Amino acid sequence: MMANSELHALLNLIEDPDEEVFLSITERFTLLGQEIIPVLEDHQNSTDDTEQIKKITYIIDKVSLSVLSNELLEWKNSEDQLTVEASLIISKYLNRDFNQESLFFELEKIRRSIWLELNDYLTPLEEVNIINKIVFDYYKFKGIETNYTNKKDFDISALIDSKQSNTFPLSALYLLVAEMLGLSLKPVDIPRQNLLCYFEEDPIYDENGTGILFFIDPLNGQVYTHKDIENYLQKINYVPHPMKISPVSTTRFVQKWLKELSRSEKELGDLHKQAGLLSLIEKLDDL
Repeated sequence: MMANSELHALLNLIEDPDEEVFLSITERFTLLGQEIIPVLEDHQNSTDDTEQIKKITYIIDKVSLSVLSNELLEWKNSEDQLTVEASLIISKYLNRDFNQESLFFELEKIRRSIWLELNDYLTPLEEVNIINKIVFDYYKFKGIETNYTNKKDFDISALIDSKQSNTFPLSALYLLVAEMLGLSLKPVDIPRQNLLCYFEEDPIYDENGTGILFFIDPLNGQVYTHKDIENYLQKINYVPHPMKISPVSTTRFVQKWLKELSRSEKELGDLHKQAGLLSLIEKLDDL
């Protein structure tokens, strides 16, 4: 953090009506990262000036987007690209005050509950049925339809607290548990859907030669066959048909998550946040 005198000067410059000055100090604050947000919030709470509050909100949003972008780009360049790390980064963007230690504690409880029921003789479908039983029956998680006016539904830490979310935090829960347990669940691209698949190139189970044994809807644990997906594609008149379906990277899943979150920002009227998220999606493509 910079010296108090310099920081005080920057905070005072927020009142300057000159647009160039405002853009310049916004850039300075953005470079300071996450640590500056509480300072800006305190400064915001100390004024009743509507214009000042609006400008400080804009700066806080820019800092939050910058932190999200920097951390996800660093994650993309990491060797493992674990779902849990990306989920935590998105949670921090949505809820800076979430308790990471508590989140890890609850995730470990879920992992252990599933692990205790697994063994080497289970089929892939039996493994997924155990995950579904623990997630939906034992821990009482619930999938809900996407409400773009409630960003909290996109947050995995809120899922752990409230036991409900839309498809993206629930997908992340499936994927990170699979990573922790060494199971072969992966994201998959299906038009207008957010599904996962069990991917295992094993001729004992794989009758289609694609590596995908079956598909899973994370909202409720419903399992779909290749035939189910083909029927769905015919129903929506998807072209080209039939399509080649294959697993996608965790990065692609995160991009879909961010795209839906950007729709939420648009719905809530935060168009600069929407633009920032769409820009980040493009940057993740470019790496």
